[in-house]
Amino acid sequence: MADDYIDVNGARLWYEISGEGEPVLQIHGAGFGHFNFVPVTPLLSQEFRCIDYDQRGYGKSEKPEQHYDLEVWADDAVGLLDALGIGKAHVHGTSMGGMVATVMAGKYPDRIQSVVINCAAAKLGFSGRLVFKNWIDLIKLEGVGSRILAELISWQCLSKAYMETSEGQAGVDTIQQILRDSNEPHVMIAACEAMNAMDNREWVTKITVPAIVVGGDEDVMTPWDQGPEGAGQQWIADHLPEGETAVIKGSNHSTIFDNSAEHARVVGEFFRRHAGAG
Repeated sequence: MADDYIDVNGARLWYEISGEGEPVLQIHGAGFGHFNFVPVTPLLSQEFRCIDYDQRGYGKSEKPEQHYDLEVWADDAVGLLDALGIGKAHVHGTSMGGMVATVMAGKYPDRIQSVVINCAAAKLGFSGRLVFKNWIDLIKLEGVGSRILAELISWQCLSKAYMETSEGQAGVDTIQQILRDSNEPHVMIAACEAMNAMDNREWVTKITVPAIVVGGDEDVMTPWDQGPEGAGQQWIADHLPEGETAVIKGSNHSTIFDNSAEHARVVGEFFRRHAGAG
């Protein structure tokens, strides 16, 4: 296992490599940094070389004062592969990381063996944009470590059944700590603004590599249907070359947390079917 820093496109990024096998680049969401993959990295790293990292502006990585958007983070993802000497990798993106992975797959198809787009969207409808407007308002009022924000994200991310368990209820404390430790207010606000401004539909239509949309059937943050003005998970699947989907029953937005074993099984099986990364 490596735990180190590397220079990528002018910023110093923290990364960690677990396991051996074909490389899997794991791209985290807007509020969680590399902690997003803590429940599934131990499972996937039994077979794959998992690359977890904090994106520019997050966690242990450098946080330059600059413009942030999905394409900046997608360019960094490819830059990280370059810096690590990896020609092609499987890509595992969750939430905002799924949106970054969409841009990456559309812009750099020669660098991707296969891509998992988890709990994401191509374009948010008005109700979807309200989610992240609420986040912005709470960050401005109370900061990224806000208890109210942690509680809001908990019910938006975790399934009702999981939240009834002691582990699920303790997750509120965990989420609050992760939000506080992984984020700078201006970067998290920029991420929310980038998602609200996003229109990834053209990037989706450019994806030619094997791709799958993975999401929970209870997802309230990025539902399969974003409404008539949006493009949700089902829209993405309908516009991929093969339109492959995996609906994880009884899961909300964060299938990684509330159904870790099933998420890892689905993702691992997909990567195995599309082996061959160098």
